[in-house]
Amino acid sequence: MLRSRRRQLALTGVVLVSLIALFSSGVAGGASAAKANRAASQAQIKIGFINLSGQIPYSIFVLKSFQAAAKTNHVKLVACDSRLSIEKAITCAQLLKSQHVDGIANFQGNQAASPRICAAGPKVPVVAVDIPQKPCQKVYFGANNYQTGYLGGVALGTYAKQKWNCQVDAVINFNTPVNQLVLVREKAEFAGVKAKCPNVTETDVAPASYTTDATIAPFTDVLTRLPGAHHILVLGVNDDVAIGAIKAAQSSNRLGDLYVVGQGGDPTSWPYLCGKNPFKNWVGEVGYFPQRYGQQVIPILLKLIKGKKQPKTIYLKPHVLTPSNITSFYPSACK
Repeated sequence: MLRSRRRQLALTGVVLVSLIALFSSGVAGGASAAKANRAASQAQIKIGFINLSGQIPYSIFVLKSFQAAAKTNHVKLVACDSRLSIEKAITCAQLLKSQHVDGIANFQGNQAASPRICAAGPKVPVVAVDIPQKPCQKVYFGANNYQTGYLGGVALGTYAKQKWNCQVDAVINFNTPVNQLVLVREKAEFAGVKAKCPNVTETDVAPASYTTDATIAPFTDVLTRLPGAHHILVLGVNDDVAIGAIKAAQSSNRLGDLYVVGQGGDPTSWPYLCGKNPFKNWVGEVGYFPQRYGQQVIPILLKLIKGKKQPKTIYLKPHVLTPSNITSFYPSACK
């Protein structure tokens, strides 16, 4: 009878262990299934991305950030390169409409053309990236252009004041009036220089576009008009024009006459900040961190798609990068 009692207790223990295991498996399986279902439902979401131009390094890094963020957020990314062309941007909008995207991140370059591009695309939530895209944008994400411009100008003005007590021969700025916010950045850059060196005057260069190649010829022309200038401050509205100015100076054998601050902080500026380039006077850089754009914009779009309200303006957080702090932000920059 005792032996029968023990056998019954043993069987009861086996049953209990089995039930616990089954319950635990069910809970884990349920959690895994719920996670899989969330990923599956998210994977049905299509995000459209109209990029600025594959010819501009900065926008290449922005594109890569969207590609990485799409994987992280389990969404499908439909990307299209506007190539700095209004017509191509309209074609991109039409493509995204045909692809039935649920939301769009728009980084096309002509602010005045945005109504035409909005009309060509689907009626879905739009996040404007760096350049306003009215009337269809729900959120503007990007730089506070006055803030970033002023930061860069102050950095260069501070350098000139400390180095030469503001004995500056010329301040070169770039003026291509395509986008009002970029003009705000340009004016803020010069205001930042004047905050440190009030008596400086400005010389404008007007390339056809804000690209390196488009900058070389007009900047070369400016240098020919300044033959005796050796303290030339260059306010780069982006890194592309700053590099274009440097290439022009190199061809004119005047690398030592330029002192540059750039805007953007993509890896094309790193060799200059790290002293790995023959041009040694890249004073500083206002970093926008383009490699983070996607991971910030895609979650905003997902919330909009789900009907959740978002702020109308979301600014990125810039930092002034210098030769002394670049590796604090990008540890591998100078390797």
